[in-house]
Amino acid sequence: MNIQELEILQALSLSPFVSQRALAESLKYALGTVNKSLRFLISHGYLKLIGKDSERIVLTDKARSVIKSNSPQNAIILAAGYGMRMVPINMERPKGLLKIKGEALIERIIRQLHEAGISEIHIVVGFMKEKFEYLMDKYHVDLIVNPEYAKSNNLESLACAAKYLNNTY
Repeated sequence: MNIQELEILQALSLSPFVSQRALAESLKYALGTVNKSLRFLISHGYLKLIGKDSERIVLTDKARSVIKSNSPQNAIILAAGYGMRMVPINMERPKGLLKIKGEALIERIIRQLHEAGISEIHIVVGFMKEKFEYLMDKYHVDLIVNPEYAKSNNLESLACAAKYLNNTY
């Protein structure tokens, strides 16, 4: 299965099939690509035609299984840096703990991840790392400390969480 076929399955899992043209427009694919992909997906048992004139296309259990296995299962949030562009706003608390409309930025991200069904969340911290510790109890997240945060960048923080990278937000 190629990326276009997987994206077509994901799109069909979110909204019912209307037409090939509508599907092509929503995904920004050529109509021929959608037509070819749908034929492949039907012939390989990912989609089935229903209705007396086969006017509806629905996902099969095989398709749902592929979508689930290709969906993110965890998330990594990078929150180790100083956030120098925010000075002096963040001199006493890290940027991720700044509140907008009464909610800390990082808590909003965690809430949205939970709403998306993601419960395994790893947060890479460094600057004022102790201020993030309450998140472990409140949201059951994992904190990963980047000891090099002061002299490195986001790639170093991501490297600290490399073992958790696998179909990850």
